[in-house]
Amino acid sequence: MAETVTLHHLYYLIDTRAWLDQRIGAHQPELSSQLEDFVRCDVFAESWPAMGTAARMRLWCAARGYAVGDGDVIEHDDACLTKPVTIVLAADTGFFRQALALVSVDGGSPVVYADATTDDGYWRTSSTIQLRCPAGHTWTWDGGRHLRAADGTEQRIADVCGPGHSMISRCRDCVASDDGGTDGSCPCAGLAIYCPACNRRCQVGLPEIPTVEVHR
Repeated sequence: MAETVTLHHLYYLIDTRAWLDQRIGAHQPELSSQLEDFVRCDVFAESWPAMGTAARMRLWCAARGYAVGDGDVIEHDDACLTKPVTIVLAADTGFFRQALALVSVDGGSPVVYADATTDDGYWRTSSTIQLRCPAGHTWTWDGGRHLRAADGTEQRIADVCGPGHSMISRCRDCVASDDGGTDGSCPCAGLAIYCPACNRRCQVGLPEIPTVEVHR
């Protein structure tokens, strides 16, 4: 199983599948099959200028009478996600109104899911991670210059770590092992984040996202 968040020197990556799983509900196999057939239609290969996957997904929604708002075509690159993803948020305007998310990962075949989020804004946020230490201190970080504490207050990274230092640092256990200060080797990948409040190692993951109850 892939880690939810992997730390790298000066940056981190969020597993795209884990990010999606927080936001999607039930897979819609029949709609997914119809959408895949549509986007692979030969007419698109002959069109000029070429129509991208997002435009084809939106056209499919229009053909079915699904509502798609102006800001409901969302694309995230691989700056913070392990794979780029394209999302089209749509709503079935029939009697049983349903929010849908059409998802294409890394340019692959689009898949239709129920949209489980309570707010479309959660689809537009792709860089936030959560830091939690054994003492219970919790922070969120979007990779920028500030940390946000659980009470909503912000702290500058430069004030916490010192000017020119990153939140991500070498694992202290790895350093001690390399220096011969401990027996054996540390099993981690060599990088860690330490709590600004108590200096203990943080568990790194994704913040919880409120969702509506949908069947998977």
